[in-house]
Amino acid sequence: MAAAAQPGLGAEELALLEKSLGLQKGNKYGVQGERKIPVLQTNNGPSLIGLITVAAHLVKQAKKEQLLGSTAEEKAVVQQWLEYRVTRVDGCSSEEDTRIILKADLTVQEKEKYLNVSRWFNHIQHYPGVRQHLSNVIFIKNRLYTNAH
Repeated sequence: MAAAAQPGLGAEELALLEKSLGLQKGNKYGVQGERKIPVLQTNNGPSLIGLITVAAHLVKQAKKEQLLGSTAEEKAVVQQWLEYRVTRVDGCSSEEDTRIILKADLTVQEKEKYLNVSRWFNHIQHYPGVRQHLSNVIFIKNRLYTNAH
């Protein structure tokens, strides 16, 4: 495993996830390869490799499995979003591309364009402990346009 002097974005995200889940600090994160795939170096077993694998491990370790979904469908949707994060966000060619994909301050029209994402985000922000000190993002209840695109 090639550990970089600065951990990759995925390793930083995992450290933040660990903190937001209320886990004790102490996990050691590294990265592997040119794509800087995050790695969790465990004390009593093999290293865990990959953002999705390590994130799911941390959620289970914190005993907050409900964040991974309760039903088979919810679990599949969570898995889908985690895969989106890895394939689309990590696959961006520049920081500007990443900023565009992860833009948080969407206009009303953009929220309408990404209705399913907006609905999912609205659902997730109401889980206890997710928003922490951040204010609630407001979504309108009525669609602006009645025509499908």
